[in-house]
Amino acid sequence: MRIVLALSYIGTNYHGWQRQDTTQQTIQGVLEKALSVFFRQPIAVIGAGRTDAGVHAAMQIAHADIPACELDRLQTSLNALLPKDIAVTQISPTRSDFHARFDAKQKTYHYHFWTNPRFILPHRRPYVWAVGALNQKAICQALPLLVGTHDFASLQNAGADTQTTIRTIYTAQYLPLHADAADEYTLCVCANGFLKQMVRNIAGVLAAIGKGKLAPNDLKTILCACSRTKNPCQTAPAHGLLLHSIRYTVSPENAEETREQATDGVDNQ
Repeated sequence: MRIVLALSYIGTNYHGWQRQDTTQQTIQGVLEKALSVFFRQPIAVIGAGRTDAGVHAAMQIAHADIPACELDRLQTSLNALLPKDIAVTQISPTRSDFHARFDAKQKTYHYHFWTNPRFILPHRRPYVWAVGALNQKAICQALPLLVGTHDFASLQNAGADTQTTIRTIYTAQYLPLHADAADEYTLCVCANGFLKQMVRNIAGVLAAIGKGKLAPNDLKTILCACSRTKNPCQTAPAHGLLLHSIRYTVSPENAEETREQATDGVDNQ
């Protein structure tokens, strides 16, 4: 039977999502090991997207083919076998042709900026980029330039396996994490897919705009250049990034739709 798993994890101690030959310390590798221990046979999982080393997830989706079993017991057992920084939050049966990556229609990432230069709350330090004071107004002026269908080649780092650098961003917002506090801001980006480290590069450009190193309209110039070498901004650190959510057109548990692959490559953030 095919199942769909929802996972949450802290990425600090892992070399990203994807299984690697050189280390077992990846989210996919650790999850597959736990499944294989439970079933006493090799079990492979496929994720909706790849998160880089140090990137966190509130909701990652994966699917796997397993022998028939009681799913509540499986979830409880997996969470006992997995390290405490990985949690399986839901397991459901799904149709036999469901694909966690190809059937995903929208993904939302959050990037967290800590903007108070005087201190960082210790419990937030592993999850924020301590970038210093940023001009919120300037950043918000630049955000509409991201929305829509564009060639985002200038926001893609080298080493990507993709046929097209065109993506559609549906929403881009920059908001305080809490309405009554201005120490931490969250960049929320929802799109049909992302290029390699695209969100972290967006965060890097917006930080430069927020610090006055670039004008808001310089983002348009960077996008039009269609080249990462024409983008002077740093890639924001991985630990500030969170895979927030993944949306499917209909529920994976009962979908009968025709698959429409939104993008050609695997998100690598």
